[in-house]
Amino acid sequence: MAIVVVGVIPGGNQETYENVSAKAVPGGQLPDGCQLHVAGPVDEGWRIITVWDSPEHLERFRNERLLPALREAGVEDNVTPQINPAHKVITA
Repeated sequence: MAIVVVGVIPGGNQETYENVSAKAVPGGQLPDGCQLHVAGPVDEGWRIITVWDSPEHLERFRNERLLPALREAGVEDNVTPQINPAHKVITA
């Protein structure tokens, strides 16, 4: 079952996002199991919305790529994402 993940990095900004993304998602290629990635500024910091094929795909990416990239960039993992089932995903 596909899931939607919405997280906000408190105090995050485009520079931090670009640094972490360069390591976690090199070349801008979506990782295995990720259908969609959207990111941008919000009042609280930087919001990221992703859609994953399954919770297992998300966990693998988080543990193998995202957490190491956050640590390397000196960013705390203080994001508690909202994770919900996706009823329908439509893309262009």
